[in-house]
Amino acid sequence: MVYGKVDPESRFLSGLIELQYGQDVQEELKKVAQQVDWAKGWPNNNKSFWNAEAFMWSRKISKEKRELIKQELSFLKGNNLDLGCGAYSYVNSVGFDFSKKMLDFNDNLIEKVEGSLEKKLPYKEDEFDSVTAIFVLNYVKNYEQLLMEIKRIVKDEFIMVLFSKQVNQWQKQKEVNTFSADKWQEILTNCGFSVEFYEKDELCFFRCSNVFID
Repeated sequence: MVYGKVDPESRFLSGLIELQYGQDVQEELKKVAQQVDWAKGWPNNNKSFWNAEAFMWSRKISKEKRELIKQELSFLKGNNLDLGCGAYSYVNSVGFDFSKKMLDFNDNLIEKVEGSLEKKLPYKEDEFDSVTAIFVLNYVKNYEQLLMEIKRIVKDEFIMVLFSKQVNQWQKQKEVNTFSADKWQEILTNCGFSVEFYEKDELCFFRCSNVFID
């Protein structure tokens, strides 16, 4: 990493691209990150980590997979909440994310809300027609609490999408669960959802209807 008189943020962003292509720049990036307000503590600090990932999302997920997800979610109508929306939402949504930078980059949102998925959601019962969570649940420790919160606030359908294979090694460091598709179906059912599962192009789709258990 030789940059001369380049500002710290530009140096950090250039270093992220080098890191993506396998160059050994992590230690230098840690030092530069301390000079960038939104990146301090990177990569150990979760918020700083995901702020940085906001700049790299298009390099992490292929255009073909993004188009597939968009097509599979095209049936959703009405008011959608996209949880852990990241830098891109596949349907027009209210976006809820831990990372301000992710929200800043996301142009498909009618409202941007910064908050934690590890806490109860700040929404009323049945407030949304649908809820989406794309590549999110494997990064949530309190996943059962989150699922029950989703059940509380959604009227109709909750759509969850995960990779069927392991995520890339860089993002894998932030994973907190690695359940199989069968295990996720069991968890979703136990939380009161009726689950339709299918797989396409290494993506797992969980289409969950909000049913009630006596």
